[in-house]
Amino acid sequence: MIVRKNISIDQCYIDKLKPFLDKNNGNLSAAIRDSIETASQALDGKKNERGEKDSSNTLKNAESRNRMIEREEFLLIHHTMLEWFTNKTSGLLIDESNVYELINPYTIKKIPDFVSYVNTLNDRMGWRIKVDAECTGSPEPETVILTLSNGNSCFRGVIAQSFALYLAKQMKLDVQGLFNRSNVTKIYFKRVEFLNYEKVPKGFEEHFGAMESTFREVQKRPEFWKNLIKIYRQQNYQRLSINKKVFEAFVSGNLPSVDDMAREFELLVGKPPETFTLAEHILIFKELYLTDSIGSDIEVCTEKGSECVKLIHDYSDRKVCEYFIQYYSNIFTSIGYLFTVTSSPHMIVFEFGKNMDLSHISESGLSESGPSFTQ
Repeated sequence: MIVRKNISIDQCYIDKLKPFLDKNNGNLSAAIRDSIETASQALDGKKNERGEKDSSNTLKNAESRNRMIEREEFLLIHHTMLEWFTNKTSGLLIDESNVYELINPYTIKKIPDFVSYVNTLNDRMGWRIKVDAECTGSPEPETVILTLSNGNSCFRGVIAQSFALYLAKQMKLDVQGLFNRSNVTKIYFKRVEFLNYEKVPKGFEEHFGAMESTFREVQKRPEFWKNLIKIYRQQNYQRLSINKKVFEAFVSGNLPSVDDMAREFELLVGKPPETFTLAEHILIFKELYLTDSIGSDIEVCTEKGSECVKLIHDYSDRKVCEYFIQYYSNIFTSIGYLFTVTSSPHMIVFEFGKNMDLSHISESGLSESGPSFTQ
């Protein structure tokens, strides 16, 4: 139903309607409808203690956003486009300078002040995300659990990363764990006394920057990585990715010694072999084996007392299989655990610590009876 009324409007109100008139090509009726719709949305705020609509905070935040848009601090962007952007940058780290555009490090020094400020910030941005914190320790917090609830899960991830970096750099609280659900994100922090302010904290990078180092490498040599990925896809990943020294050793038949293997392992993981448990060694080995692609698959068991590794391959040449067995035997010998090795045409099995003593292991790391092949 259309209601037509003759109304009088002073020029000052016409001037205030100018943005709506411009938008609607001078159509006054359309401009008034738009202004009424905007006012209605602004008034749709929280209820006060008597259950009535309280529009003061909503209006205040809307005015604040409008001022920031005028100053070009904020930009209007469609919800779907922003969601796409945040999804496509997942796993990449936000720049520290961007975080300090949101939170002034010279004014926010305590957790309660931080929580109060970020909740106000979320209201101003209109992201509808609520932030709470639980702390232990005094006067400086030793552990903190930061809970972000409600709002869009994608936007919550961006905010969570920004807050986590601020707490890590400004309050020496590195990330120890991250819990994500559709309506809540929890970040677990622990105090770190010695923090290198020029580097990204280890825990923060582990939980928020899974793709950061990969993306940096692609940026350094984009053509190399584009071509490599193209070839791997075309050949269904039937390619090897091994160290040049390992390739040379396989071609020449002069396999690296046990000592060489131990040194190579330490260079690769940054710690000597003796600092890891057997189960940890097996998991590290599994990752390297699958990355090298020398074999086709691997099965492992890390249960204490039943540790074993089954290497699956598709080589049929006996000489290649012998090199294959010897190479991986040297790797396992370098970590200092006793083992036996048996083989079938397309599988090699290493079993650790079962009814063995030093007399069961030869210098090469193979069982004294040698590997057994079944035709």
